[in-house]
Amino acid sequence: MLRVGIVGLGVISEVHMDAVRRLQDIAKLVAVCDCLLEKQKKVPDIPFYTDLEIMLQNENLDCLHICLPHYLHKWAARIAAKYHVNVFMEKPAGFHAEDVYKMQKEIKGIHVGVCLQNRYNATTKKVLELLEKGTYGKLKGCKAIVTWDRRYHYYDKDTWRGERDKAGGGVMLSQAIHTMDLMCLFCGKMQWVKGMTGNLFLEDIQVEDTACAHIQFENQVTGIFYGSVTHCHNSSVEIELVLERGILSIKDNRLVSWQNGGEVILAEDENLSSGKDYYGAGHYYAIKEYYEMLEGTGGSEITLNQAAVVNQLIDAIEKSAKEKKKVYCCY
Repeated sequence: MLRVGIVGLGVISEVHMDAVRRLQDIAKLVAVCDCLLEKQKKVPDIPFYTDLEIMLQNENLDCLHICLPHYLHKWAARIAAKYHVNVFMEKPAGFHAEDVYKMQKEIKGIHVGVCLQNRYNATTKKVLELLEKGTYGKLKGCKAIVTWDRRYHYYDKDTWRGERDKAGGGVMLSQAIHTMDLMCLFCGKMQWVKGMTGNLFLEDIQVEDTACAHIQFENQVTGIFYGSVTHCHNSSVEIELVLERGILSIKDNRLVSWQNGGEVILAEDENLSSGKDYYGAGHYYAIKEYYEMLEGTGGSEITLNQAAVVNQLIDAIEKSAKEKKKVYCCY
C-alpha cells in the first residue's frame, strides 16, 4: 500500500484526492499540507500540516502530489527528493524547457512524474493507434483551439496567476498546455514556429491572455494553434487532424472520423467524477499508471524529459512573438 501525501489544497487537489480514493486498493492518502489553516476543512480526517518539510519528516511517504502554484513546483520537488519521496507533479514541469532539463539533472534518486493527463484519454490513445497503423494515411496537418473563460474573476481570486514570476506564463502554460502537448505527441518534432501573443482583454495582468501560432513539424506536417481565455464560456477543446484519407476530430470528449461525407464516433472519454468538466477524466488514469509503475506492476510515467517538449513549443512561440520572426527549434 502506497503512502501518499498532497501539498497544495487548491481546486485541482480535489481531483487528485478523488483519484486516490478510487485507488484505495493500492494507495492511501495519509497526510496533506497547505499554508492556509482554513484548508484543513477540506480534509478533516487526514493529518494536516502547514510545513512541507515537517510532513515529509513525519509521514514516511512513498509519493507526494504537488498541487501548488507554478513557481513552487521545483521547490517542493527538491524537498521531496531530499527525503527520497517520489513526486507526481501538476503541470507545468517548469516555466521553460531549460528549467525542466535543469530539474532533471538536479533531482536524482526519485521518480518525478508530470501530470499531462490528457495523454491517457481514450480519444488520445485511439488517435495514436490510428496514426501508428496508418489507417487514414499520412498526417498532413493539425489544428488545435482552446477558448476558455479566465477573465478578471480568475486572476482576482488567485493573484499569483497573473504575475509573470509566479505563473510563468498565461493561456499557453496554464490552460492550453495539455492541448499543445497533444499536438506535439501527434505531430512529431518541431522544425520552426511563427507565433504571436498578447492581451486582447486582460490588460492589467503580466501574462498573455491570447496566443496563436503556425508550427512546422517534421515530415511536412503543419500545425496551427489558437488559445484565448477571453471567451465568455469554457468551450470544448478542439483538435483536428487532417490525413490523406480522412479527418479526425476530437471535440466534446469524442473522437470522430470524417470520411466520404460520413461521421463515425471512434472513441469517447469518460466523464469526470469530480472537479470541473473541462479537466477531463485523465487524472485518474495518469495517477493509476504512476502508482502501478512505483509498485513495479507495470504502469508508466510522463518523465521530465517528455514533459519538456511542450515547454519547447511554448518557448518558441514566446520568442517568435517577441522577436517578430520565425524561430527554428534546436532541441
